[in-house]
Amino acid sequence: MAQPASDPLTRDTREILERAAEIARARGATEATPLDVLRATLQLPGSLADGEIRAIGADPKTIESSLTADGVVQPPLKQLLVNANREAQVLGHYRVDSIHLLLAMLYSDSPATAGPLQTAGVTLYDLRQHLQTGTRAGVPTYQDPTQRDRGLRRRPWPSLRGVIGISPVFLGLLGFMAISGALLWTNLLPGLVTVLTILFVVGFWVASLCIHEFGHSIVAYLGGDRSVANAGYLSLNPLRYANLSMSLVLPVIFLLLGGVALPGGAVYINHSSLRSRAWSAAVALAGPVANALCAALVAGVFFLVPLFGWLTAESGNFFAALALAGFFQVLAVVLNLLPVPGIDGFGIIRPWLPYNVQYAAMRYGMLAIYGVFLALWFVAPVRAAFYGAVFSLVSLLGIPEVLVFIGQLNMRFI
Repeated sequence: MAQPASDPLTRDTREILERAAEIARARGATEATPLDVLRATLQLPGSLADGEIRAIGADPKTIESSLTADGVVQPPLKQLLVNANREAQVLGHYRVDSIHLLLAMLYSDSPATAGPLQTAGVTLYDLRQHLQTGTRAGVPTYQDPTQRDRGLRRRPWPSLRGVIGISPVFLGLLGFMAISGALLWTNLLPGLVTVLTILFVVGFWVASLCIHEFGHSIVAYLGGDRSVANAGYLSLNPLRYANLSMSLVLPVIFLLLGGVALPGGAVYINHSSLRSRAWSAAVALAGPVANALCAALVAGVFFLVPLFGWLTAESGNFFAALALAGFFQVLAVVLNLLPVPGIDGFGIIRPWLPYNVQYAAMRYGMLAIYGVFLALWFVAPVRAAFYGAVFSLVSLLGIPEVLVFIGQLNMRFI
């Protein structure tokens, strides 16, 4: 099992430390002592520490009335927290809870707290044993008394504060999309419909590619791979991808020449850092889900079009470009869900395959991808079945096929 985290504090712990600080200020001290922490623990009912004291047969109020600091040297609060964190690690807990503070207050280096607790029958050995064999979880909202300390053994979600960002590159991309879309909607430059359509559709595609890879990265980060944050994958910056030509240039060329949306993008995921095989599969699934959300966004716009009468002779080219952009999102979802090595669909099932199969797939993944696109390009039955499925989903989403075809015509150079 991974080393428990040393930083997270439960709500009970924070409340106890805040109450201890108030007690210290009330007696004119600048810093709380372990004795203040014990008083705060005994004054706040409902915590795991309070429950353990009562379960052992001691009375918190009686213990509090016996507390005295006269002539007793107390360790600094920092040392108490270090000991509490050590207790959390020994017990395999990922958060420092009130019970760990209580255990630390039974250490011999804190006689001001250990003495009254031991006199009341609360010992380090009994407390640990009872905690591990017959108590509820250390989460205040957890109600199942049969699960013992399960709540503290559950690894907490990592904080996303300061991790996620939006790069100026991505914002600039959205700006180009907005400008080209506005010009298409108003039809101010009818002679540049082709150029504006290309800018809008390609911009939408690259933006969706950023969101696709962001989906992979954010799930990987939540699943345990912190390297994606250091690599800049959570900034929606396409320039962060490992191979710019394979990630952006080649997919855009294929999009312009053949109307085939290559998967594109490349973020390196350290699968060995992920919590489980299920998380590894979820990382692969997150990309197609991101494309599906983009397609749903386009479908939502077309749901509103007839309600507000947005589709006019002037705005027709914009909605043709939007329909084509939505078509490419649906195509990306279907393509990425194919169970072919090198594609997300295979990544979803890969964690459960034998290692020799996984190794072979990694070795020949690029050949498999090339095989898929050659089949789509040159094998008519395969191409017909694939695009038939895509257009069926496009129609199901309410995106007009006729506008998709107009968008394709508008993107042609000749």
